[in-house]
Amino acid sequence: MPIAGELAQQYLRKYQSTSTLQISRILQKEHPLIFEDIEHARDIVRYYRGAHGKQNRPHAKAEFIRSIEQAMQDKYNPFGLPDSVKDDWSPVSLPFVKGKGVILADLHIPYHDVEAITASFNWALSRGYSEFVLINGDLNDFYPLSVFDKDPRNRSTEKELDDTNIFLDSIQRAFPAAQIILKGGNHDFRFTKYLRRRAPELLGLKDFIIDNYLKFKERGIMVVPHDVPIKVGKLSILHGHELQSLSTAVNPSRGAYLKALECVLIAHSHRTSQHAETSLSGRLDTAWSIGCLCQLHPEYSRLNRWNQGVCGLEFDNDDFEIDNKRILKGMVR
Repeated sequence: MPIAGELAQQYLRKYQSTSTLQISRILQKEHPLIFEDIEHARDIVRYYRGAHGKQNRPHAKAEFIRSIEQAMQDKYNPFGLPDSVKDDWSPVSLPFVKGKGVILADLHIPYHDVEAITASFNWALSRGYSEFVLINGDLNDFYPLSVFDKDPRNRSTEKELDDTNIFLDSIQRAFPAAQIILKGGNHDFRFTKYLRRRAPELLGLKDFIIDNYLKFKERGIMVVPHDVPIKVGKLSILHGHELQSLSTAVNPSRGAYLKALECVLIAHSHRTSQHAETSLSGRLDTAWSIGCLCQLHPEYSRLNRWNQGVCGLEFDNDDFEIDNKRILKGMVR
């Protein structure tokens, strides 16, 4: 047997769990007169590991042949680094490529504004924005679960969820053919944060608790987590809290654009605004922020710059059109 083959087998026995590339590097470094380069060494190592083509596989040594799992591990982790904690994250798309619907946001049930919501429903139906209803975050307030100082006389979480069921029933009566999409917001996330702090044993039941109580599956509601964007063609829809340290010095939409640098629509700020920028190549990007559908002067922020609002969205693949409206004294303007 040629000495190159003997050396390759010795090193394969010595470094059984090491990747083919690493063994080849060691061989070439320690025996440069026998292995002219790393590829020469790698060719021989692959031969004995049965990875040198079907015609040469019968000559491979069984003790050196690796499982598919081992081979993939060596390919993507050749240096044997420890396993990382994976946190898969990617935007989601709506389950249809065209549609005309309404975007509602920041209801903060039970601190929602009935008059403003009624106006938004009537406006959406009159304009044909009825194929889907997208709730862009903070459907619930979860006031009792907040880390901030609370008035213990305020409503319980159970009563809040009961009110949310009534609201979802109202949407389904008003928009019977609409797909409902529920995007989580920072207030919706309070439930998860509360479990993390107070009842970590129940974290695995979080979806079971909320989804079943609010009958998401039964209602056919599409639920999008609080930190995941929704992609509608070239538009990204966020609640807004995902853009950390969002500046609202000029207006929220400008702050969102400076963070996203692309077409984006947010809520969270409780303010209606629009900002557009044209690039050097002539590309026009626009950002929008939409108003809230909650009461405007809560105890924690009596004086603010908020306004109520509603938004229409029509899209067909990559093309989309935004109809961003304010609500003043129960009238969409």
